[in-house]
Amino acid sequence: MNEIALLLFVATLGAVIARQLMGSGPGIWAIFTVGGIAMVGTGALPLGAAAQTLDSELPVFAFLIALFVFASALDDAGAIDHLARWIVHRERRLEELPFGLFVGFGLLSSLLLNDAVVLVGVPLFLALARRIRRPAAPLLYTLMFAVTVGSVLTPMGNPQNLLVALDSGLTAPIAVFLRYLLLPTAINLVVGGLYLRHVLRKQLTRSDDAPFSLEPFSLFPRGGWPRRLLRAPVLLLFPVTMVLVVGSNLWTEVTGETLLPFYWTALGGAALLLAVTPRRVAVLGGVDWRIILLFAGLFIVVAGAVSAGAFGVIQRSLPVPGASGSRPLAEAVIAGTSLGAAQLLSNVPWVALEIPVLHGLGYGAQTPGPWLALAAGSTLAGSLTFLGAASNLIVVEEAEREGVKLRLSEFVKLGAPLVALTMVTLLLCLAVGL
Repeated sequence: MNEIALLLFVATLGAVIARQLMGSGPGIWAIFTVGGIAMVGTGALPLGAAAQTLDSELPVFAFLIALFVFASALDDAGAIDHLARWIVHRERRLEELPFGLFVGFGLLSSLLLNDAVVLVGVPLFLALARRIRRPAAPLLYTLMFAVTVGSVLTPMGNPQNLLVALDSGLTAPIAVFLRYLLLPTAINLVVGGLYLRHVLRKQLTRSDDAPFSLEPFSLFPRGGWPRRLLRAPVLLLFPVTMVLVVGSNLWTEVTGETLLPFYWTALGGAALLLAVTPRRVAVLGGVDWRIILLFAGLFIVVAGAVSAGAFGVIQRSLPVPGASGSRPLAEAVIAGTSLGAAQLLSNVPWVALEIPVLHGLGYGAQTPGPWLALAAGSTLAGSLTFLGAASNLIVVEEAEREGVKLRLSEFVKLGAPLVALTMVTLLLCLAVGL
């Protein structure tokens, strides 16, 4: 056993847990970056093995960078803000706001990384709260829950889904996610929206409330599109690229033939965007490179842990049945352990640790249910506490900058029933293969 690698692995995880419990300290990305450097610097993981590890994860980096480039370009063009405002302006009664915002922003987060959605959503929701003269906290809680539940649907919704999609061995992961998670996500968005409308009604409405009026807001502005597309080609290239990505993945699922790996299709679209946009410097500057460093360090730390034999211990300590055991039981255990572990490690690190464990237990391309339980369970964990998702911490930090204090006790009180509802729906749909 490689004692140095094991020690560094435990120290890195310990630092992450301490940071989560204290709510302050270096970012998780910094902890894993330092951990990865230490793994290589001490010789616990040879440089060649680290390079091989990163090379094997090129699809993850390719798709992640492509998503960040598109998200940055859409944000720079004002497209995310425009779409978010259109969602807000569709509601006309205060009592309907939680339902409409939850469903609308949930769907938006299935197309774009949830971190990008909340960065736009926080100032918009704060402005909305001032406009309707109501407290901002209920609206911000709605935003946090929405991007958690909605981002379950696709690998584009959040980084942990992307890890599962590309490292699980699923042949056509986007198609598999849509096939198994479309129904439970649709149910969870509707049921969750109704639940939030019910519990937040008293905080947002009064008996004398009348329909409120916001200025008309069109989803597609009239005229000037040639000039608009020249200034912001992402408005055309992003939807075209996503159609190609999803279409090619569905083709693979139906025919078994791979035209072009979807991650290279996405990266090609992002590269074309950078080549033609006049705002390429601003777009690259808007990419969250810290997440790229997080993944690089995370992969190296996990590779060091594998070389140290740590995952054999994890496999023996977790009550997850092997691939030959009960699939519904395995899905329930995987989702349940992910729900708890994400509160300590955050969801991305936990998923990265679980992937080799599940491979060791015999799960692969022919067993999609446990992989989707891992992705969805670790994502839905974000509705339980602030620590369950990075998007929650972004909302808390951005709100505090504007003088709005969000309370963990209120979040847990609202989120615990929502977690129960969404997890039960997820596991029932996976158990019957829907």
